[in-house]
Amino acid sequence: MSFEKKKEIFDNIYQGINGYSISHRGKSTMDPEDTKFLIYGEVSFAELLTIIEDSGIKDELRGLTTFCDLGSGTGMCLIGVALICPYFKRIIGVELVPALYESSLKSVQQLAQTNKKSANKIKIVSGNFLNLNFAKPFISPNVIFMHYPMHGTGAEKLYLQLEEKFRKELKPGSIIISAIRKLSSLEAFPEILAPAHIQCKYGAVTIFFHKKV
Repeated sequence: MSFEKKKEIFDNIYQGINGYSISHRGKSTMDPEDTKFLIYGEVSFAELLTIIEDSGIKDELRGLTTFCDLGSGTGMCLIGVALICPYFKRIIGVELVPALYESSLKSVQQLAQTNKKSANKIKIVSGNFLNLNFAKPFISPNVIFMHYPMHGTGAEKLYLQLEEKFRKELKPGSIIISAIRKLSSLEAFPEILAPAHIQCKYGAVTIFFHKKV
């Protein structure tokens, strides 16, 4: 299937879906303590294609099996990866905001109408990714995609907690693709490629590529 056809499938699924409004509405019904660090932002098909195809990371990904998006929103990254990277056997999303989680389930159902094989690879978990054990067999990702939450010192603490989880639970050789901020421990998670710079709807973003040693 050509990239043009894949993009057409993606665009048809997300036509008329406004993740910003879904996120705003969903967070308004939640405890503010649970959402104060959350910033909505998802990568489009074109942006994801740039990250994978133009950065050089594609060759590193081909031998890996399980992709995980932390804070998967309406599922854009999950569906984009399912279409662009057919070599992944499992594609996992983790989303805290129930309204975004429900929207992502509907998007996967739409994908199944045109590409059931890709849709069947996608599993979405509702909840806080800090409570998820990445070492469990039914999760066990070896590729992580993540954004940096940007609200103050509390966000930095959350980010470092997540990095410590990676240290304890991810297998050596796992790839971490981090948007906005690189990981702090470059001894445990050295950068394997030069950072990539992309222009998203929400602004210019730097993408960092790490591998756990």
